[in-house]
Amino acid sequence: MNKKKLFSSFAVLLCVAAIMGTMAYFTKNFSSDNNVAKAAIFDVDAVNAQGKTIGNAQFNLGDKLYPGMDPLEVYSFQINKNNTEVPVAYKLDVNPSGDLFPQSGASPVKITMQRKVNNQWVNFDYTNSFKPDSGTESFKILVDWPHGNNDIDFQGKTGNVRLGVTATQVDKEQGPTGPPYFTKKIEFKATPNGSTRTTTNKEVNFYLDSKGEKVIEVKMGDGNGDFEKNVGNFTVTTEYTNGVKYYRVITDKEYYASKTQLWRINAERVDTSVKGTIKFPGVLADYLLIESDELYNWFIKN
Repeated sequence: MNKKKLFSSFAVLLCVAAIMGTMAYFTKNFSSDNNVAKAAIFDVDAVNAQGKTIGNAQFNLGDKLYPGMDPLEVYSFQINKNNTEVPVAYKLDVNPSGDLFPQSGASPVKITMQRKVNNQWVNFDYTNSFKPDSGTESFKILVDWPHGNNDIDFQGKTGNVRLGVTATQVDKEQGPTGPPYFTKKIEFKATPNGSTRTTTNKEVNFYLDSKGEKVIEVKMGDGNGDFEKNVGNFTVTTEYTNGVKYYRVITDKEYYASKTQLWRINAERVDTSVKGTIKFPGVLADYLLIESDELYNWFIKN
């Protein structure tokens, strides 16, 4: 196929918006005159490779698009937090339109965004807003055209791509109230046919050991219920067998999860699908479940 006869082009419309929330985040009251209250600075900017704020139609590919082309970097930009003093979140939008990009999604032209993370370019899902990891976030847009059965249908067609960059002030994340931390519900079923023991509001401690592996410790305190009498204090530790990672549960009073008995699960089976809840499912119906927002957040980040 003659690539000189089969090409398309698109122009790009770029815009940037900095949005401040309507809620007042800082308030000062003064009892004397001649005092000044200064608003926090919101100074986010999105700039192109030349350091200029991004604007409309900053590049046009002309006849550079054709089937079988290598991925082509068509645009790069940065979002600078500058002197902004309030927490922010960014939202990026890439909206293609025109004959080259029908609403049916049948376009053979693929648009990919990449983000620079630890000095490496990685594909970036821009459908969700995100909080910046640093003062400057770097991105680039790639375009390619893999061979397909409908290539001929798009020869000579043109399209537009709108890139939107929105910076929004967000609430500051509230840190955990502890330590010490306390759980919500805890459930433990040591054997498939055994009893399900339940308790609540137990002190939980969690940390990484000297090897960087997770350790969870739960203490019963002064309770004297079913769980306290039959399970007692317990720990969840990390161990390996033949290169496979497991989480092992050792309790003070449950025989089947003691120092002499092996109650553990493959680490890949841990269920964190419910926010705030960690479930360690056994092979059959046995399981350990711990509800704790602080433990959950720590666990999924480590």
